[in-house]
Amino acid sequence: MRTIVYGNEYMKLHDNGYITRPEIGMHTPSEQWRVVGAVSRNNWGQVTKRYLLSDVLERPESIPWHFKNGKQRTRIIDFDHGTHREWHSPKHWVR
Repeated sequence: MRTIVYGNEYMKLHDNGYITRPEIGMHTPSEQWRVVGAVSRNNWGQVTKRYLLSDVLERPESIPWHFKNGKQRTRIIDFDHGTHREWHSPKHWVR
């Protein structure tokens, strides 16, 4: 199991990609919400690299989550109730 740091919040990322948010009382993962990967973008918003869930789980420290200036570089992609979403803010990463 990994941890998603999302601003000041800590979420649990399970080995199957499911997410739990203890801070809001969501202690049981839902099959309706899961991480499917991540995507890196350059300063102009173009995709430069895609990461699978396995990459995020096995080697999160090798993913460049932020630019040197602190701006988000790689964003989590999730699947929430039938819709793929790309996280933007607050700053986040997986550890």
